[in-house]
Amino acid sequence: MAGAEKGGINPDEERIVALIDMDCFYCQVFCRKQPELKGKPLAVLQYSDAIDGGSSAIAVSYEARKLGIKRGMRKKDMLAISPDVKTVVMPHHRKKADLTMFRAASCEVMAILAKHATVFERASIDEAFIDITANVKRMIGLPINKSKLHKTFVAGYEGSQEDQISKWSDHVSGCDHHSYDYKITLAAVYVNMIRDQILSETQFTCSAGIGANKIVAKLAAGTHKPDSQTMIPPDNIPALYQTINFTKIRNFGGKLGTAMQQELGIQWASELVNFTLSDLVTKYGDKTGQWIFNIARGIDHEPVKHRALVKQSACSKNFPQGIKSVDELNKWVLDLAEELEERLAFELADNKRVATQFTTHMRLGEGGSTSTQMPLVKCDLDHLVASANKCINKKLASRDGSYNDVIFMLSICAGKFVPAPDKNSIYTMLRDKESSKSNNKISIVKKDPGFADDVSERDKRPTLSGFFEKLKCDIPSSSRATSELSEPSTASTVYPEKSEECVKENNRNSWNSLSEEDTKLMLQPVEGSKTRCPVCNKPVLETKLAEHLDFHTALTLQRKIESELRSQDSTSSPKRKVPQSRKGSKKQKISAVQSKNIASFFKKI
Repeated sequence: MAGAEKGGINPDEERIVALIDMDCFYCQVFCRKQPELKGKPLAVLQYSDAIDGGSSAIAVSYEARKLGIKRGMRKKDMLAISPDVKTVVMPHHRKKADLTMFRAASCEVMAILAKHATVFERASIDEAFIDITANVKRMIGLPINKSKLHKTFVAGYEGSQEDQISKWSDHVSGCDHHSYDYKITLAAVYVNMIRDQILSETQFTCSAGIGANKIVAKLAAGTHKPDSQTMIPPDNIPALYQTINFTKIRNFGGKLGTAMQQELGIQWASELVNFTLSDLVTKYGDKTGQWIFNIARGIDHEPVKHRALVKQSACSKNFPQGIKSVDELNKWVLDLAEELEERLAFELADNKRVATQFTTHMRLGEGGSTSTQMPLVKCDLDHLVASANKCINKKLASRDGSYNDVIFMLSICAGKFVPAPDKNSIYTMLRDKESSKSNNKISIVKKDPGFADDVSERDKRPTLSGFFEKLKCDIPSSSRATSELSEPSTASTVYPEKSEECVKENNRNSWNSLSEEDTKLMLQPVEGSKTRCPVCNKPVLETKLAEHLDFHTALTLQRKIESELRSQDSTSSPKRKVPQSRKGSKKQKISAVQSKNIASFFKKI
C-alpha cells in the first residue's frame, strides 16, 4: 500500500483517529445563553471595565476575527477598530473567573463523543480525541454517499470543497474496500454524523481532523475552521506539511523547537524529512531522534488513551501587580482551597474517586516558575489549606517571616486520583483516626508570619502513634511522579456507558446493514481498565485498587510492629550468655517471632 510507505501506516496496525475541536467554545456558550449575540462579532473579557480599566479579550468569535479583532486586545482598542463589536464578561465567583457554565456545556459534548467512540480521550475543556478504528471496520462494504461528506475537505487538495470531494470520490470509487483511503472516507462520514448530532443536541458547532494518529488529526483539525472537518490520507501528509510551520506540531513549540530552528535552520514541517535518522540521533539522542524521524513521516505510535475524566483538578489565580503580603496570600489560599474542596467533593460523589497528591504551582518575580508536591491525606478544607501553606513556605518563607519573592500566579492542584476506598477498609480507618486527632491542630489561615509547622511536633520516641503519623503519608501516596497543570476540572462529569440500547440506537440512526455477528461483537464487554498501584507500581484493576492498598497497609503495619518489638527486646536488658541446654530450638524461635504479627496486635487492643 502506498500509504504505508509515505504516511507510515502499518497495515497490521491501521488506526483511524479523529480530533473534535469546539469552535470558539466560550463565545458559543455565551451565544446559547444570549441568542441575540449569535452571528455578531463577539469578544469575551476576563473582567469588567470597573476593574483596572477593563481586561483583555480571552476569546474572540470568528465574526470578530474577520474585522481584525484579536485575542489580547482591550475593549477600547476593539471598539476603535469596529464599534459593532459586542463584549461579554466572564462570570465570577470568589473574585475569579467561574467556569461552571462552560464545564457543564463541555460535559454535554463529551457525553455524545463517549457514546460513539471505541476509545475516548478528553484533551481539554473543548476538545477530545476519539479512536473510531473498530467503528469503521464494522462499516466496511457500505457505499460512499457524497452527500454525507458535506463540509468535508481533503488535506493536500486544492479548489472548493465541492471540487475536493468530487475528485476524492472518483479516486475512492476505484479503491478496494480494505484500502486505507476507503476506510478514512467512511470515517469522515461517521465523524460528520457525530458533528451533526452535537449541533442538534447542544447548538454548538465544531471542527474535526481525521487521520492515522493524534498528531496528524490535530494538524488537520485546524486547517478548515469553523464548522468543517478535514481528512488527511497518508499519501497527502507531505502536502499538508508544506503548509504548516513545524513548531505547530505538538512538542515542537518549546525548547526543542527553538533549538531545532537554530541548529537545523528549518521552518516548515516538510523540511524535517531532509534529515537522516543518524543525523537526528547524533544531535538529540536515540529516543528523541527516533521520535523526530517518525514525526517527519507522519508516524506517531501514541495511542488514544481512554480518559473521560480529568487527571487533575486545579484552581488558580493570576496577580498582575504581584503579592508579597502574608495576609493577602492567606486570603487567596483559603479561597482557592474552598473551590478545590467543592470540586473534590463532586469527584467523590459522582465519580467515586479521591485525590492522593497535592501540587502547588507559583510564578514568581525572580524565581521564575516553581512547583511543589506532597501526599494528600484528606480532601477537606483544613488539609488543603495546610498542604498549600507547607508548599508555599518551603519555597518562599524566610527566617524573619516575610516572603523573599513576589507571587504573580498561584495554583493549587489535586491529582493522582484513585477509586475511593471502602469505608470499612483498613486504610480508611487508619486515615480517619489520625486525621481526627490532628484536625484541631491545623490552622485554616496562618496568623504567624513565620509560618510555623501546621501540626505541632510530636513526641520523638518510637510509639505506635508516631508510626501511624508516618503511615498516613506513606500509603497510598508514596509515588511522586511529576504532573502538569491541566485544564479546569469537570468535577461533576459522569459519562454514560455504552449500553446495549445506546449502541443499537446509534446503529439504527446511521448504519442499518450490520450483521448479527457484527452486532454481537460490538456489544462484547470491555475488560475493566487498569491503573498502577502508587506503592508497588504494579498494574491493578481499578475496582480492586482499594483492596490492594489494604494489603500494603496491613503488610507495612506488621513489619513496623515486628521491628519495634525486636528493638524493644534488644534494648530492654543486656545480653547474657545462656547455657546450651536452655537455648530454645530453631522451631521455637520461629514460632515466637510469628506470634508477634498484626493479628496479635489487634487482639491486644
